[in-house]
Amino acid sequence: MNLILFFNGWGMDERIFKDFPNLKNFQINIINYPYDIPLLNFKKYDKIYVIGWSFGVYYASLFLKNFTYDYIGISINGTPETIGSNGITPKIFDLTLNTLNKENLLKFYENMEVKAPFLNMDKSIEELKESLLHLKNNYVPQENYFHFSYIGERDKIIPTSRQNKYYKNKNIPIFNISCGHYPFYILNSWDKILKDVTNEI
Repeated sequence: MNLILFFNGWGMDERIFKDFPNLKNFQINIINYPYDIPLLNFKKYDKIYVIGWSFGVYYASLFLKNFTYDYIGISINGTPETIGSNGITPKIFDLTLNTLNKENLLKFYENMEVKAPFLNMDKSIEELKESLLHLKNNYVPQENYFHFSYIGERDKIIPTSRQNKYYKNKNIPIFNISCGHYPFYILNSWDKILKDVTNEI
């Protein structure tokens, strides 16, 4: 049995993956904000894949820095330095936090290249603000613990150029995908997410 730990993006939940085909011989755990890790016996898994998307890359990094088991780390449209020169500028982050309302949230989803109406619109503005504020108040840039990176060629949220520079400087293999910040119209199965990685191992 293999394990996927997927650290989700801001305001997202497991419904993103509702149309993903089942993956045989895999246990899949979707970890959403506040990113509580389930109690698992990691020794029992043959392979462990830790995948982060967007802000989930940062939270996966927090988890991985104390993780003592063998794993394969995959980042998707994010870096362990989510805020700053290798991620979102503090100015843009604060602007998003301070001006967040339903109208601006829709604009944010458009910039992500998400088709409307988006499946998670039932998230309250208060919940979304709370998660941003929690990140801001507790943010500490993390080291890189990833082995592979998917980067959207049109990412406007965590700019493509910053992601490319960050992972190239770390000598991490990069797989470019033709999408914006939201990649799951292209990476639309667990097989596709793991395909390039397993070819490299």
